[in-house]
Amino acid sequence: MIDISVARELLDFNTRLGSEDRANDQLRGTVAIANMLEKHGVAYLADEEGMGKTYVALGVVALLRHFNPETKVLFIAPRKNIQQKWIKEYQNYVEHNVRFPDLGVKGPDGQPTYPLVYCENLLHYAREVSLNDRRDFFLRMTSFSLAISGKTARTMKRLREELLRSLPWLSPEVFDLRNKDAFKEAAGRSISCILPEYDLVVVDEGHNLKHGLGPGASTRNQVLGWVFGRSRSSERDLRIRWNGPRAKRLLLLSATPLEESWTQLWNQLDVFGKGKAFRDLLDPGLSEERKKEIASSLLIRRVTTLQIADRKYTKNLYRREWRNGGVVQHDEPIQITDPKQRLITALVQKKVSEILPEKEFGPSFQMGMLASFESFLQTANLTREEEPDDEESDSQAGSFDDPEQTDDLIERQGIDVRYLD
Repeated sequence: MIDISVARELLDFNTRLGSEDRANDQLRGTVAIANMLEKHGVAYLADEEGMGKTYVALGVVALLRHFNPETKVLFIAPRKNIQQKWIKEYQNYVEHNVRFPDLGVKGPDGQPTYPLVYCENLLHYAREVSLNDRRDFFLRMTSFSLAISGKTARTMKRLREELLRSLPWLSPEVFDLRNKDAFKEAAGRSISCILPEYDLVVVDEGHNLKHGLGPGASTRNQVLGWVFGRSRSSERDLRIRWNGPRAKRLLLLSATPLEESWTQLWNQLDVFGKGKAFRDLLDPGLSEERKKEIASSLLIRRVTTLQIADRKYTKNLYRREWRNGGVVQHDEPIQITDPKQRLITALVQKKVSEILPEKEFGPSFQMGMLASFESFLQTANLTREEEPDDEESDSQAGSFDDPEQTDDLIERQGIDVRYLD
C-alpha cells in the first residue's frame, strides 16, 4: 500500500494546475486508486467531467511503474481521437508532473521510459506485441469489432493471413472462413495467446461495455473478452492453446459508470474476467444499500466544487436550476392563455408523466443523462449493416456508445426515440 507522502515525492500535480487544493485532490485520488488496485485488482474512477480522470490514471501508472519498473500497461480508448490524446497526455504528464528521472517512469531525457505505440487496429497490435511487449500500447475499442466488410470470405482470408504472420505456430484450419462469428472468436483467442499478462489495463469510457458478454452483446465486447482471456475454452475449437487471463489489474474510467442498474457496472468488470468477486451486484434480493457498499470498494467518485468566500459548494449548490420554466426570467413559467394551447400542453405533460415511471427512466438514468450530456439519439444515424471500420472518422464513430454495442434495434437507435416520436 502506498502512502500519500511517498507519492508526493514522485508526483507533482500542481505544476500545471496552479491550484494547490485541486492538486491535492488529484494526488489523493491517485493514491486511493493505486491502493484499491493492489487490494482488489480492479478500480473504477467515476469522477465528474473536468475532474482530470486522465491525469489521475497516469499518476497511478507512474506509481506502479516507479515501484516496479517491469510493470506492463495497456491503454484502451473509446475512439481514434481520444487514443491519440492519451499518448499526448502521457508524454506531457511524464515531462511536467513526474519530479525526477527515476529510470522506471521517466528517462534522463524527460520522456517516458517505455516507448509509446499507437495501434491502428487489432492486427497491428498483435504484430507489434509479438515483436516486443516491453512497450506501452494504445488501442481503441472499435478495433475489437474486427470489421469484416466487402466480400466476407475474401476479407476473412486476408485477415487470417495477417494473423498467421504474427502467429506462425497456428494451423490455418483454426480459422473457419464459412462462419464470421467463429472466425472472430478464433482471432480473439489466438491473439490472447501472444499477449503478456498486463499488470494494468486502463479502459477509458468504460460505460461503453455496459452490456457485457450476455445475449445481444456486441461483437466488440465478445472479442475483448476472448483477447483478455475471459473464456477458458471454446466449444468450437480447442486447438488454440490457453495461456490464462491477461489483465492482472483493471482500471476503468467513466463519468457515468451505470445508468439503470448495478448489473451494468458488473458487466464492465466481467468483460475482463473481474466480475467474480462482485457477483452480489447481480442479486435481485440484495438491498440497494448493500450493493452501494459493495460498489464503494472499487468505485471512486469525486464531486466538482467551487471555492466561494472560504466555503466549498458542489454543483448542486452553485448552479441555478430552472425547474419551473422560463425563457427570459428565471423560473417564470410560460403564460399560456389560448385554451387550445393549454389543452395540448396538458396532454403532453400527461404523456410524459406516463412514460417516466418506466424502469429505463428512473432517477439514476435521468441524473446520468444530465451529468454526461449524453444524447442517445445520436446513435440512430449510425446504424449500419456492416460493423464500424477501424478507419472511420470520429464523426461516424460517435461520441459515446457505438452502434454495434447491442443487437436490440430499439436500443441501438436510442431507448427514448420511440417516446419522442
